[in-house]
Amino acid sequence: MFLNLYNQQIRVFLADATGDMSGVRMRLERVLRKAGMGVVSPPEHCTAMEARTLIGTCDCSVHLLGGVNIFDDSDEGVKSQAQIQYRAAKSFRDDDFKMFLWNPSGSIDEHNAYITAIRRDIVENTVYSQATSPIVFVEDLRTVMSINPKMNTDIGSADIFFIYNDADRDTAGEVLSMLQDIQQVTSLGINMSSSTSYTDYINSQLQASKMGVIYFDASMDWAMPFARQLWKDSGGKSSNVPLFVAANSSYATEQEMKALKGFMDYTLTEKSLIPLEIKVYFDKKILKK
Repeated sequence: MFLNLYNQQIRVFLADATGDMSGVRMRLERVLRKAGMGVVSPPEHCTAMEARTLIGTCDCSVHLLGGVNIFDDSDEGVKSQAQIQYRAAKSFRDDDFKMFLWNPSGSIDEHNAYITAIRRDIVENTVYSQATSPIVFVEDLRTVMSINPKMNTDIGSADIFFIYNDADRDTAGEVLSMLQDIQQVTSLGINMSSSTSYTDYINSQLQASKMGVIYFDASMDWAMPFARQLWKDSGGKSSNVPLFVAANSSYATEQEMKALKGFMDYTLTEKSLIPLEIKVYFDKKILKK
């Protein structure tokens, strides 16, 4: 599954294509799946209502533009599933939903003149693309869909920047309460279902802190890839802000934690001892510089 830093998967409604574009659609679907995106394909003979329902579960839709008109906005009958689904997506109203129109030929001539009408009809949150291949198109789609609302949070200096998954907030709160008695701590709980982008805030707050801590108990599947990605994004071994992973031994094992060996320090211990382990690491890495 494609995961950005915050484990948000992009769900794509891949509309049916006209016969001349069926092969391109198959290749595009393979690339989307290999990119780890959630592909939603409409059933055979999908009604407009069914299409709108499926679209409502997705972040965006993709429509292939070939030699057969899928735009015709007259009421003289619908000619294809591609046209039904194009209309359904166009009528869908959601501020965060985007509609991608892909013309892989890159040209507009007498064989696909309707594309000119489509381009004139483009509104906000609609993206027209002439990408040269499915790989380029999917990368462009991922870039557009990864632009999320940013946090509006003040940055302040801190000894420790404590990051956890909101699913672990109960035990994280207990650890934080003990840690804040002995250190100046700024914390962030990441909500995986949120569309908010934490990237700028994390990067800025980490630089304003002496040390970063990634804590987890039950959310190991989130924490391990998150920690590795954050380590890379913050400069790896050349970073001047050390990162430390603190895991509750009630949920993780030493064998699982070995994935961090060689590039990140960590502790695996019972919850009550985690604040002390963080303090010891802080003294070793920061106070004894």
